[in-house]
Amino acid sequence: METEEFTQFVLVIGAGGKVSQLSVPLLVAEGHKVAGLVRNPSHAQQLIDASAAAIVTDLTRLDAEEWARLVTPFDVVVWSAGAGGGNPERTYAVDRDAAMRLIDALEELGEFAPKLVMVSYAGAAEATAEDDGSSWYAYVESKKAVDQRLLASELDHVILGPTRLTMERSHGGRAVDKQTGADSTTSRELVAQVIVEAVGREAMPSNPFDFEDGDTPARELAL
Repeated sequence: METEEFTQFVLVIGAGGKVSQLSVPLLVAEGHKVAGLVRNPSHAQQLIDASAAAIVTDLTRLDAEEWARLVTPFDVVVWSAGAGGGNPERTYAVDRDAAMRLIDALEELGEFAPKLVMVSYAGAAEATAEDDGSSWYAYVESKKAVDQRLLASELDHVILGPTRLTMERSHGGRAVDKQTGADSTTSRELVAQVIVEAVGREAMPSNPFDFEDGDTPARELAL
């Protein structure tokens, strides 16, 4: 079964990250018009080099009204931002609070809201961790809160759930099932490829769409 693909105006949030460094050029190559939001000005040039526009701002400082003005021109918003661990307060600020304010903005925009592609991790909506005050606990709680809110919303969205990320080359993927072990891995390149699919398709086969490394090309996953 073939899927119809669309050229979209795409905003990638967290465009300086390792996954986004792979997904932005792929999105551009597919013919999408791409802008990337980064906090660090030094990351702007890599976006320009990839034929994408660069928006430099600290997403933790944006309120819902500012988010609404920012995302209104776009067809799709890809959330690929993350605090990266090490600091629980910043983890909550980025992975939970900023994402929640974006969702507030999308809900305010209603029928004019762009589609949201939320990069999370497999099983995040039901995950638990020991409350030890660590950045890992903050991350688990943040992603769970955001994913649960999205799943309960009426927003046009898809949650992407890779397993443990690696820098290996992608040889394809497969959907995660209940038999997937704790040692499951997902290439960041595969995540980037699945982001492109989520942007270009009207719908993914499931939501959340949890996946791992496999041997099925991203374009053929669950078609």
